[in-house]
Parts: sequence; C-alpha cells; structure tokens
Amino acid sequence: MPSILPIARIAPAGVLVLALVISGCSALRFPGVYRIDIPQGNFVTEDMLGQLEPGMTPDQVRYVLGQPTLIDPFTPDAWFYPMVYQPGRGKKVEQRIVVHFDNGVYAWHEGEVIEDFRRKVTGQQDLELQERLRQQERERDSAPGAPASAEPGVNEPGVPSM
Repeated sequence: MPSILPIARIAPAGVLVLALVISGCSALRFPGVYRIDIPQGNFVTEDMLGQLEPGMTPDQVRYVLGQPTLIDPFTPDAWFYPMVYQPGRGKKVEQRIVVHFDNGVYAWHEGEVIEDFRRKVTGQQDLELQERLRQQERERDSAPGAPASAEPGVNEPGVPSM
C-alpha cells in the first residue's frame, strides 16, 4: 500500500507556492492589460483660485471651489481640497489646497495647483499613439490624388445630392 506521506508534504508546499504567485500578481503590470484612471478628490484650477477674494462667505467659496473634501472638526476655519490622480499608465499626481477662513470669511489659501496637468497624467503610450495619429493624418492629407476639401454635401456618404 502506497504511503500518503509524500502527498502530505507536497500539498502544503504547493499551496504556499500558489499563494506567493497569486499575491505577487498585484504588483506586476502585465503588458496589454488596460488599467483605468483613478481620480480622487477635488480638482482645483488656477482660474478657480483666482476667483477667490478676501471677505467671501463660506457659501461663496463653496460655489467657486465645490464642496470641500474635508472640514476638520478641530480646525473648522480650514477647508481641505486634496486631489490624487492615478492614471492607468503613468505616475500618480497629487494636489493639496487648503482654504483658510478668519471670523467666518475667506482670508487666504495655501497649496499649489498642478501645472500642465494633462502632460503629467498622460502616459507615454498615449503620447506615442497621439503622435502616430497626427503623422497618419499628415500623410493622408499630403498623399498624391488625395481629394481636396470637397464642398459640403458632395460625395459624402448618406447625404443626398441636390
């Protein structure tokens, strides 16, 4: 009769190896797998901050910037507008704006707006695809025999001639 002992030794080792392999998959980035962009918080622009003026009421500030993400109960005169944007491909971008009130009216803010947000969150692959598309459009427009910009309604599919 065969011994069950070798199976008893192999099974726990196999389970351990399988658990390590599966847990390691979360840190890997598999090529070709779509990863979603994850925006979290309030995105505050330079234009929005430019609309703030000392003496504004909290309702006016809320109208300009939106509902704050956090109002700390220990410092109710400070509203926090954090923003974290994790693109599917690319590096995480963070912004933290704190709005301060004095005697119930807007006094000042601290923090900086993310400069050139689109460039920072667009992945390298997206930039390459955009450049390839521009190149194809240039080649199509400069190809010999390419139709010149036609009059509206002429030779367009689905548009009846008049």
